[in-house]
Amino acid sequence: MLWCRFGYGANWAQVTWDDISTFRKPEWDTDWVWTNFVLHPFQGGLYYLSARNSNLNRLESLAITAAGDAVWEWFYETQEPSINDLVYSFVGGFMTGEIMYRLSLETAQTNEFFGFLINPMRVWTDPITGEKPRGTHGHIKELSARLSIGTSRSNTQTDGDRDEDEHFPLSISPEFYVVYGNPYGHDSNEPFSQFNFRIGGGIGRTSGAWRGEHEIEKKIMYDVFLNSSGILFSRAPGGEDEDCQTTTALVLDYDFRWHSLIDLSALAPSFAINQKLEFETRTLEWNAHLGAILLGITDYYHAHRDPLMQMGGLEHDYSYTTGARTQAGIRLTHKSGARLFLQFVGYAMRDFAWQAQEGQSTGWEFITDLLLQAELPVSEKIRFGAESHLYHKRAFYDSADNVVQSMHTGSVYVRFLFK
Repeated sequence: MLWCRFGYGANWAQVTWDDISTFRKPEWDTDWVWTNFVLHPFQGGLYYLSARNSNLNRLESLAITAAGDAVWEWFYETQEPSINDLVYSFVGGFMTGEIMYRLSLETAQTNEFFGFLINPMRVWTDPITGEKPRGTHGHIKELSARLSIGTSRSNTQTDGDRDEDEHFPLSISPEFYVVYGNPYGHDSNEPFSQFNFRIGGGIGRTSGAWRGEHEIEKKIMYDVFLNSSGILFSRAPGGEDEDCQTTTALVLDYDFRWHSLIDLSALAPSFAINQKLEFETRTLEWNAHLGAILLGITDYYHAHRDPLMQMGGLEHDYSYTTGARTQAGIRLTHKSGARLFLQFVGYAMRDFAWQAQEGQSTGWEFITDLLLQAELPVSEKIRFGAESHLYHKRAFYDSADNVVQSMHTGSVYVRFLFK
């Protein structure tokens, strides 16, 4: 806060006594997508970490997160408190903070520096409390890094006879993936005692067919993605059967993608089933999720491109949504290590009516994200694979042209298994 106010003189940080003493009704804000849906969950996670590092329990840490969130929104900004920030800093902060806390305990066992890097609040809490965070370790089931090279092609059509193609001829995408705890046969009342976490990005060339809001978008494609799914509580109805391990659970799913053509975020508590079946020469794993989106966003289909700019401009390039999220995945692994993986994620989102802006409309947006992977081992720690990824959106707007948009990405990759 001090840096925002005195370091670069942000207008929203010039808080006066009148701002503090006058009650301001919470409203929705339309800040940059990164600020609202990445930085605010991270900020809430820092509140949570400061409490967990002091060896408070999860409920006490969640109360500290809520208090820190409220103090920031009402006393550290001149703007009206933000409803979306209160949601993402609180719920997203709980998710982010507990994941970072547990991963920092794991990494600190091998490298103290990385423990501080994942849990930066230890810089303050360790000397103040005189204690290190306490907790168990040794729960990482899978840790991998992947490097992909791919190409993409997209198409956007509207009822107004608009038909536009975009080609991204070459992109490079690194990512990291971690599985914490065993998702099969998991019986626990501890939130995030099991979670999956994936983060990555990509950069590449564009065909230059469309001109973006900024000149660089005509030349450069960008892609940043983050996915997590953490168990809040679970039961293992199959008992200790090694050949059939099942988990039924309430989970918290979070998706975020910021792409040259796509803005997408969804924070959704979901009912989930995970099952693993062992056969003589192969293993079959599958999962299914059904959840309600507390708060999400989607892009208006050409938010980053000229057509909408010509229709009057944008105050913001995304729409707040609510709705439903579904997921189903299946993975077949041969004893040789060869693997096939198929995953479907679907969203049915309704745009909130209050946010319609010039050239935009509210409506229903149905999104399908389909992923197919085939992977072969070349050594114990290295695998080569090929991937086909399809993104498809069909939007029905109340007072604007309906939209059909799709993007297909084909890629090859190498995956490095650390655990």
